[in-house]
Amino acid sequence: MGKLSLCLGKYAKKPFFMEKAGVNLYSVEEVCYCLLKEAYLMEQDLMDGKLADWLLKECGLEELAGLLEERSREGCTVGEYAGVVLEYVGYGEPEARAKAVETMEVGMDLSLFGKRKMHADYLVGQKRYAAALKSYASLLEELPEEEKELRAKILHNQGVVYAYLFRFQRAAQCFRKALECGGGEEEHVYFLAANRMGMEEAEYVDFAARDQGHYALALEVEKLMEEAGKEFEGTQESRMLFTLGVCREENQSVSYYDETERIVHVLKEHYREITAE
Repeated sequence: MGKLSLCLGKYAKKPFFMEKAGVNLYSVEEVCYCLLKEAYLMEQDLMDGKLADWLLKECGLEELAGLLEERSREGCTVGEYAGVVLEYVGYGEPEARAKAVETMEVGMDLSLFGKRKMHADYLVGQKRYAAALKSYASLLEELPEEEKELRAKILHNQGVVYAYLFRFQRAAQCFRKALECGGGEEEHVYFLAANRMGMEEAEYVDFAARDQGHYALALEVEKLMEEAGKEFEGTQESRMLFTLGVCREENQSVSYYDETERIVHVLKEHYREITAE
């Protein structure tokens, strides 16, 4: 049986229009949902008094409206202002409320493009990779040419997501474009690493040899690969593969093939989850 939630106040006859999100809201819970989901869009105009007035007149939430007016007079930030609403209603998990407030605080000095990048970055953190890639692609199409630094950051993060999805050639293309927008040696390391993972060994050796001016960076990539291999040795996945190898060597074909099929099924389901929109 699902968890029941009691709604606060009245259901409004006249909606509150959240301009930044472009939606009409009819209850304080809908306001909270919007504050959590669209936190990256919120700006100081949230504190212009209209929300507090609407909560009082349409929802009958006199105490909450009073708290908002008090905090506004004290000169609070937009994140603190929204936090009052979220805490009062108790909407969402504490971690989600804290994250929304943090997003608003960080986004105060960002441009609209910067805010949209931050939202796409949030989707990456939630492992919603397909949605994040869609957001990055849309942002790159609309970003002015002169925004080279921001473009480089978006391309870099786009490349990281493609790498998460094992699409290493696409990742390498993104890192290369980020380099062209002014990325430094670190970006070049990412570019080489993506090619290292996406190419056959002989092909990569030939590719790296042609990049003579960055021999030291190619060595850095090999060092990182070695460190990653050592880290993997201590993981559950490594132990699982070792056990499978033993089963195969000892001709325990039933155990080997059954376990292999189970692992492949789990990996497929995981990949479907992270690529779903």
